[in-house]
This record gives sequence, C-alpha cells and structure tokens, in this order.
Amino acid sequence: MIHLEHLSKAYPFGTQTLWALRNITVTIAPGTLAAVVGQSGSGKSTLLNILGGLDRPTSGQYWLGGQDVSGFDADTWAHVRNRTMGFVFQAFQLIPTLTAWDNVALPLVYRAVPLAERRARAREVLTMVGLDHRLSHHPAELSGGQQQRVAIARALVGDPQVLLADEPTGNLDTDTGTEIMRLLKHIHQTGRTVVIVTHSSEIAKECNQVISLRDGHMTDGGGSV
Repeated sequence: MIHLEHLSKAYPFGTQTLWALRNITVTIAPGTLAAVVGQSGSGKSTLLNILGGLDRPTSGQYWLGGQDVSGFDADTWAHVRNRTMGFVFQAFQLIPTLTAWDNVALPLVYRAVPLAERRARAREVLTMVGLDHRLSHHPAELSGGQQQRVAIARALVGDPQVLLADEPTGNLDTDTGTEIMRLLKHIHQTGRTVVIVTHSSEIAKECNQVISLRDGHMTDGGGSV
C-alpha cells in the first residue's frame, strides 16, 4: 500500500538546512496496523504529513497503491486524499458550529454526494463508532472521547483505504485512550491500512509494524513484528 524509497525532507533554517527526515526506506503492506514512534523532534509528524500529501519530500520517492505520488501537485493530492485517505488528529479538528452529523458528512460535500446520501452515510459511521445517540450534538456538548469518535467517523465516511492518525489518544485519559485504540484496531480488522503516530509504547505494542525514528533517521521498522 505504502512504499518510501530514500525519502528525505529538509527545511531552511536561517542560513542552515534542517533535515526533518533522512533517507527513509520502508514498506507498509495493505491491511497493516503500523505505529510510527520516536521522541519529539524525531520526524514523526513530518512523515505522517508526507504520507497524507500535506507536505512534499525534498528527495526520494513515495508510492501509494503502486503509484508514484512523489511529484503530485496540490490539486491532485487533494483528490487523492478525498478518495483514498482519512485523517484523525490529536486535537480532533471538529467544526464547533456543526453537529456531529454535519461534521462527519462534510468530506462528502467535496465529492458532490447528494444530501440524503451524505446524511445516511454519516449516520452509518456514527452508529459504527457508538454515537448514533449524539447525532445532533455539537462538539462542545461531547466529551473528549466522543469528539475523537466523531473525528474517526469523519475519517471513515469516505470509505478510505488508508487511515492516518496523529497522536489520536494524546488528549485523552488512559481509559478513554484505550477505548479509542480498541476502535482503531477494529477499523484495521475491516481491511484498512492504519498508520498511527504515537509516543506510547503500549500503543506501539498493539501494532504489527513499528517504525522507529530518531533525529530524522529510521532506526527500525523495515518489517512486521
């Protein structure tokens, strides 16, 4: 599903160059539950942003589903993201003025899906994550765990092949984080590829591939564990 070949990412920093990633070569097979681990500043979020097309590598190649996407422009990447990827963020990124139902349905607006179909699909995935009784609630009326479930439902509403999660339990207490991880594992078991950026060694232990980064270098993660 995902293959990176000698991928590097650099940012200008004054008169110097800051290398966020250096020479990353890794394959994540279809249907894998993968964790990207490392300390702050190790390059985890940069890697996830490149996987999602939110950032572009400085050098190297990125294949997604057998297609070289390294040189895709912003418009092409927007289409790829909308059709094949779902994102879950640590801070939920829900729109406060919209209900759970409308937050989840929003990605389908950009596919020009009719309203009735959007709402039916949003209800379906909200039911899947256990929130069919919170359809008309706004984010401020939901707990942190419920907001993250809404965010996961939004990520799933377009039936993506790949789910990318950036510290999805980082803003949650231990018990709620465990529930969210259980949900992500269930999503993986439906056949999707799930990539989780995490500081948690406990979460990493539950994944079948662990990609370890340190100072932009990959120290481990070439295969499944």
